[in-house]
Amino acid sequence: MTFLKVFRKDNETPVQKLARKSGIVPSALPNVLQNNAIATNVLYAVKNMMKIDDPAIVVQWNDPGFNDVPAIPGCRNGVAGQTLNAIVAHFTANGGTDVLGQNTVFLFRANIDLGFCEENLPLWVRHQNGIPDVCVSAFVIHKLTLGGQIDVAPFGYAFNR
Repeated sequence: MTFLKVFRKDNETPVQKLARKSGIVPSALPNVLQNNAIATNVLYAVKNMMKIDDPAIVVQWNDPGFNDVPAIPGCRNGVAGQTLNAIVAHFTANGGTDVLGQNTVFLFRANIDLGFCEENLPLWVRHQNGIPDVCVSAFVIHKLTLGGQIDVAPFGYAFNR
């Protein structure tokens, strides 16, 4: 009985469920998706908000990228307005929805919306030599079926080009 219970779907952690829905083992998920809180956020979006083919991005922010000037914490390059909140505002102003207000998962209604949003990211968000990046990693997720099967692909180029 115990052996069977371990493999029951209702006994899964959010990370295990996310891995199953993406068709890979949990240890093969990107690091950002191996966090149960983030996996829960993604699963919520997939189940309650996404339609088939909707893209969502999952971003793992890098605090040092917003604190490269110690005298002005939270601001990239020490410039007021170059903040995590400014990036979140950019995503939402360009068609993204901040899933559960966690500043980690952003849902878009079409690939073109996500593409335009990424294409128009402010230059200060992108990689700058000698300064930590604002993003450790980013991944795009697409809902493939009504049952919630998903596809996961790297999206780091958005911040690192």
